Amino acid sequence: MKLTDLFSRDRSQKKTAVAAKDELPSDAKSEQLEMRQNTSNDERLAAAKERHKQGGITEAEAVYRNILEIDPEHADARHMVGIVCLGRGEASEAEQHFRQAIALDDKQSVYYSNLGSALGAQNRTAEALDCFTRALDLNPENLGALSNAATALLSIGRANEAKPLCLKILAMQPDNVGARLNLAAAYIEEHEIHAGITVLREGLAIQPHNVDLLFQLASALEFVNQLDEASAVIEKLEALESGLARVSLLSGLVARRQGNFDIAEARLQLAIEQGLSEGEKTEAFNQLGLTLDAAGRAHEAFAAFQQSNQAMRRVVGEKAADGSGYLRDVAAIRNYFTQEKIAALGDARAADGDPQPVFFVGFPRSGTTLMEQVFMAHPKLITTEEHSPLSAVVREVRRSLGGYPQGLSNLTADNLTRLRQYFYGFCLDAFGELGDKQLVDKLPLNIVHLGLAKSLFPQAKIVVALRDPRDACVSCFMQKFRINDAMANFLDLHTTGLTYQAVMGLWLHYRSYLGDSWLEYRYESLVENFDETVTEVLDFIGVGWHEDIAHYRQAAKKRVITTPSYRDVTGPVNSRALDRWRRYEQELAPILPLLEPFVDVFGYSK
Repeated sequence: MKLTDLFSRDRSQKKTAVAAKDELPSDAKSEQLEMRQNTSNDERLAAAKERHKQGGITEAEAVYRNILEIDPEHADARHMVGIVCLGRGEASEAEQHFRQAIALDDKQSVYYSNLGSALGAQNRTAEALDCFTRALDLNPENLGALSNAATALLSIGRANEAKPLCLKILAMQPDNVGARLNLAAAYIEEHEIHAGITVLREGLAIQPHNVDLLFQLASALEFVNQLDEASAVIEKLEALESGLARVSLLSGLVARRQGNFDIAEARLQLAIEQGLSEGEKTEAFNQLGLTLDAAGRAHEAFAAFQQSNQAMRRVVGEKAADGSGYLRDVAAIRNYFTQEKIAALGDARAADGDPQPVFFVGFPRSGTTLMEQVFMAHPKLITTEEHSPLSAVVREVRRSLGGYPQGLSNLTADNLTRLRQYFYGFCLDAFGELGDKQLVDKLPLNIVHLGLAKSLFPQAKIVVALRDPRDACVSCFMQKFRINDAMANFLDLHTTGLTYQAVMGLWLHYRSYLGDSWLEYRYESLVENFDETVTEVLDFIGVGWHEDIAHYRQAAKKRVITTPSYRDVTGPVNSRALDRWRRYEQELAPILPLLEPFVDVFGYSK
């Protein structure tokens, strides 16, 4: 959290009466003496604050602590000692001083704001946010609290709440660059990248050489595939401040995407040498791995991916994601959906007139994002872009039916009707009226929830993206995902193989009993025979080919693609990723026995 407004306080000025000594009773004399002492302390405190601002922190602290020796209940002196401690990085001690100041005077907005900063420095973001909120209750125009609250909200993924705070700051201070940075970050977090870029450009009109603005702009431009302009912004950054590791990292990333692999490798290695945070290391080593892979240096690339995944494991920690728990959940779902339960799904009937969605699934890194861009180009289809209504229903089952999948045992006809309404209510909120368009609910790992999907929508169609299991696993290991319980398994090659075995084993279990309601297509066929494969899938869905599909890449370039494939699907379809596993056969050897049955059953053994 940033430290702002540290020296302000809303203290009321005391007025002292002037009178002759012999005109005052003894108790009044005592009160006058106390008031004079307090006035003296306040004057000394004001002078110490000025010295503090000028850099004389040690001298200022001595005055603050001396005032507390004279008057232990002087709230503002206590507050200032907290500021000194916070400035030295002693966040826990600062917290105690701020809490004592608040106990003495709980009406000062700045006390709560700085307590929030101390808590934020200890990674106690939720508690910090509560303090910033209290500070704003006391003083809605506390700029420090507004800024810190926005930063805290962004850090916990609540960008929609951060935006109005940033806009309020800018209404008060139009040239506040920090607010513009936070506002741009909020737009980008909500995938409004072009709006974020506009805000950053406005900030650069105020401060053309602001390194943070330039860096965020270059990052955003790369995200929307404007690589040449991103390179130009990076050149400005390097000219302004050479030696920044994060700039070297971004420069290497863009160079790799432009095919300049020697330059990319040199800059990424430089970034690592210059010093990066653990989070930045995940990106640097991942980009280095992709660079070495493109250069045909598979063994070195694999080592770089291992280092990236190890750094990611340190970032998320042991408790943030439960990969083994995900595997247990998949096993529980398979045990629940017995042959009898799956067979019974075909006898169920949806409510009259209830539309039937298409569920588009597959193992991660099987090319679903590429096919989704094709679907999005078709005027008769609406895709969910991984904002899956089925996932929302899974969460609702967990909440309202006593867990998942065991709660499905409590399903009644009324429950099914309610859950279908919940599904389409989510669609309405997220995508608006469907009209005559067909909904495609796309989320790869919803493949494990197809039993629930067919319980809700027995006539729904299922499209499954396949890819050579060995290529899918090596690609998952190489990919830098946003970590959750499922994706945590891809940080290790062995658990990647176990996850493939569990997930695709469940699919084979499902498909044996789902009749003709499903279609598998191969990513390899999509790459090598694009029109034929797309036509087969669209005919199965029931919408057929449309001429707009020929221009899907141009349309994709104008969208913000939020999956890890965003850097790949806007280019021409190519075969670079086919049979990639062969370059890593030695590294993959431990999991090949796990994958062999799926290689055979999906027809990849030849």
